[in-house]
Formats: sequence, C-alpha cells, structure tokens
Amino acid sequence: MTNIYTFTPSEFAFDHAGCKRCYYEKKVNNIKVSLPFPSIFSKLDKLQKEYYHNKSSEVLDSSVEEGVIKTDYAKMQNSKILEDNKGRNFKLKGKIDAYIKHKDSYSIIDFKVTNISETKIDTYGTQLLSYALMFEYPEKENLHLTPINKLGIFCFEPEIMQNIDNSPNFKMATKYYDIKRDDNKMIKIITDIIDLLEGPIPASDIKCSICSILERKKTN
Repeated sequence: MTNIYTFTPSEFAFDHAGCKRCYYEKKVNNIKVSLPFPSIFSKLDKLQKEYYHNKSSEVLDSSVEEGVIKTDYAKMQNSKILEDNKGRNFKLKGKIDAYIKHKDSYSIIDFKVTNISETKIDTYGTQLLSYALMFEYPEKENLHLTPINKLGIFCFEPEIMQNIDNSPNFKMATKYYDIKRDDNKMIKIITDIIDLLEGPIPASDIKCSICSILERKKTN
C-alpha cells in the first residue's frame, strides 16, 4: 500500500521549522519529547473565539473584506488525499480558529498571542496556506469552504495593565497581517519535507537541547 503522509498545520511553523533531526525522529521513528502546552493559552483561545464569533470582519482591520466572523467550527478537519510535486500522497488535518463568511467567498483567520511583528507572516504563513488546502479540498463529510480567497493572521500582544472597577485588566494591542494564498508554494514545501523524511537521517543539531535528550533516551 502506498504510504500516505499526514501533516498538521502547526508542525510546519514549529516542528519542521526547528531542528530537522528532531522532526525526522518524530515523523519517521515516532521518537519525540512531549513538552507541556501552558493551559493559559487554551483559556485565551476560548475567550478570543467567544468574543469574535458573529462579529463583523471590520473589527479585525478596515482592510478586511466585509463579512461575518465564525469561530464555532471546533471539529477536526481532514483534507482528502493530495499529491506533492513527485506524486506522493499526503493528507492534512487540524483545527482552525476562525473563518470569515463573505458574500461570495471565505477567508481563514488564525489568532496568535505573540509579539506584534511582520516576521509573523513568515513564521506562521505556512499554517494558513495549509488551512486553505484543508478546507478547499476536504475529505468527505468535512466542512467545505470555497472559494477561499484570503488568509490572515490576527496578533494579540499585551500592552498595558489597567485598573477597571478595582480589577486588573490587560489591554491588548492587535494587528492583522494578510497572507497571500499560494498553493504551489505550499505543495513545494510539502515536497521538500517528504524528501527530508525519505532521505538519510539528518545530523543532530548541537544547538538543540531536545537532540541531547533524544540521544540519551536511545542509549537507555
């Protein structure tokens, strides 16, 4: 049976963008170090979605096409089987933060609590590109959004703490960054990743602390 690779949007921005040895070990040999995800981010995610659901897209930025923000699609989304540039099969699976329903199209939006900087376009852009493929080419019985013409990252950064009714409250600075959709770019990235996974094991990165942990784990 032909191997079908499965990728999640977040691994493009975090796992593959980091140490290639660790990424190879995780994907090929299922050897990984699990790091706890701070629960406070789950709380922030919930609050963001509750706040923005059914609001006009203009609350994100005046440049965003008019539409209604939807944050209530919480199911795991699966793409149908797709092909890279060398005919190798892969699938995408993951969850989105929000999409915007415009009159004749859709946008996908990702919320990020992070320092506001244009570098976030490069850091997180691949996540948005993969979301577009995932929702425009879904597996049967998954949500189908088409056409998806726009992608965006909406960043939140704590700015100041205010006293409101004798209670401390963070004021959040926000910034919307438009991501240009480019399916060819995303397929090229996935092709390069599969090349990595089907090639020789990468050398350990001396700057990677996880590589050191994995090496000790192998010898035990």
